[in-house]
Amino acid sequence: MLRLKKSNIVKRVKSAHFIGRQLSRLKLGQSYYGIAVSTVSAISLISLAFQINFWMLILIFPVLLLGAFVIGYFMDIYNINTMDKLKANEIGNRYLTTSDLKSQEFQLLQTEIVLEALKAIQEERQLDPKNLLKKYDLYFRKWKSPYN
Repeated sequence: MLRLKKSNIVKRVKSAHFIGRQLSRLKLGQSYYGIAVSTVSAISLISLAFQINFWMLILIFPVLLLGAFVIGYFMDIYNINTMDKLKANEIGNRYLTTSDLKSQEFQLLQTEIVLEALKAIQEERQLDPKNLLKKYDLYFRKWKSPYN
């Protein structure tokens, strides 16, 4: 046991460089797995949208998967990060600000307005803008700068 602790293999395995390479390989494997899953999802959506038979999928799938792997390989070599990854890093490493809360509340207000409009269309009635303007006015007053 004592000889094993002093061996070069154990020292090499414990080194940060070795661990970093292994973690990098794990991340690369996970990204290739993600590419494969995304390709399968895309093919499933395409087959739902268009009339594609099973044999066409069997012939096209390897080509699409190989293309996705090639794109992923070059993105990995040239260290190209997708915007989703950059956004996740940005959000994960900072606190929410008032601006984030304001924009989320505004998106909810927009969604509510769209849903009201769709409901009015579905019920074949006129959309009452007074109620929507009242909601917007409440939002505006809530987020109005106290310095104005």
